[in-house]
Amino acid sequence: MVTIYLRDIDDMIAVNAVWDRWVPRGTAPARVCVEAKLSNCDYLIEIAVVAAR
Repeated sequence: MVTIYLRDIDDMIAVNAVWDRWVPRGTAPARVCVEAKLSNCDYLIEIAVVAAR
């Protein structure tokens, strides 16, 4: 599960473009994206990943 926090939800278009190039089609984990106040005012994005083996 991947949670993506964006300072500005309008950046989602760019995030999707990078995601689609990085993750092979059909192998992407569950994902959610929200606009949020981030832990550092200089950050544009924070990503939290939960993985299990």
